[in-house]
Amino acid sequence: MLRAHPQAHVAPEKELDFFSYYFDRGYRWYESFFDGAAAAVRFENSPSYFHDPRAPERVHGYDPAMKIVLLLRDPVERAYSNHLHEVIKGHIPPDLSFEDGLENNPSYLEQSRYGTHLGRWLQVFPRDQVLVLLAEHIGKDPAQAARQLYRFLGIDADFTTGLLSERRNESDRARWPWLRHLLRAQGDRMRAMGWEEHLMRIKKLPPFRQVLASNRIDVRAQVPPMRPRTRQRLVDELADEMQVTARLLGRDPVEWPSWPGSPS
Repeated sequence: MLRAHPQAHVAPEKELDFFSYYFDRGYRWYESFFDGAAAAVRFENSPSYFHDPRAPERVHGYDPAMKIVLLLRDPVERAYSNHLHEVIKGHIPPDLSFEDGLENNPSYLEQSRYGTHLGRWLQVFPRDQVLVLLAEHIGKDPAQAARQLYRFLGIDADFTTGLLSERRNESDRARWPWLRHLLRAQGDRMRAMGWEEHLMRIKKLPPFRQVLASNRIDVRAQVPPMRPRTRQRLVDELADEMQVTARLLGRDPVEWPSWPGSPS
C-alpha cells in the first residue's frame, strides 16, 4: 500500500536487515537504497528488526526521529506461518510437521514473544513514533488501515489504490518463480507509470487469472496442520507475553483466536 503512494519511496529490496544483520556495511550502504528519492517518506521493511535486541538502539543512533511501523498478528499463528515460510524458502521439506520444525528452530517461538520485543522498542522510542497495526484489522478494513498508516506518516490520507483489494503474502509458492517475479515486476512498472486501473482490469481477465492459479502451489495443503495440543502449549508459553503486549498496546487484541477468552 505504501509503495503505491506518490509521496512515499519504498526500498527496491525487501528485508534490508541493515540494523540487524548487516550493520557492519555502514550507513552509506544503507542509504544507497534511497538514492535519488525525493519523496516525503522513505521506507523499508525488515521484520528482523522487531526481535533483534540490537536494532532499537542502532535505529535510534542513526535517526532518533525515525517512525516505526509494526504489524502484528496472532502470535501462535505467526509461529506456524514461520514454519510455512521456511518451507516456501526451501529450507525444510513440506512433509516436516510443525512440531518437528518447532523443536528444530527455537526462533519460531522466540519471534512471537511480542511483549519482550515491543517493550524493548518502547524503551528507546516514544509511543507516538510507533504505530502498531494488527493484521486482523487490515484484513477486515484495508482502506481504514491504509488511512491510519498514511496519517501516521504525514502524507495524503485520502490516497487510494487498487492494491487494497489484492491479497499478498499468502502461504503459497510459485511453481515457476521466474514467472511470478516477471509478472510482479511488470505490475510495479505499470503502477509507476500511473496505469494501475488498467492493471486491475487485466488481472480480472480469465486467461490472466488462470495463469496465476496454475502457478500457485498452496503450501497449507502440503504441510500438516498444527496439533491442538501444540496450540495449547504455545498459548500457555506465551500467556505472560500476551498480557504484557496488551498492557503496552493499551487494549486486549481480542481479534487473536489464541488470546484467552477471545472468540475463536
